[in-house]
Amino acid sequence: KVIYTLPMLSIKEDKGTGIVTSVPSDSPDDYAALVDLQKKQPFREKYSITDEMVMPFEPIPIIEVPGLGNLCAVTAYEQFKIQSQNDREKLTEAKELVYLKGFYDGVMLV
Repeated sequence: KVIYTLPMLSIKEDKGTGIVTSVPSDSPDDYAALVDLQKKQPFREKYSITDEMVMPFEPIPIIEVPGLGNLCAVTAYEQFKIQSQNDREKLTEAKELVYLKGFYDGVMLV
């Protein structure tokens, strides 16, 4: 198996290892990073990311949340009309909604 290390603008590379796990199904920040990499060729080129590292991947449902479904981050991304990782205010609002509802009402699917 191959595991790719991908850039995410909100991660501080000088703190800890600079490496975190990514859950694009349930983290609006992670989903925004994946979408940016998939849609923006110049962004991929900047970090030497090849198409095969990001293009074939879609979020995998992990948690079912009433009102948000099983791809909460995708739902919130669309609901808040997030355009990129740079939409910090919208991402913060989306994250608060998804994490709160997921914590209290979410049911694990796996």
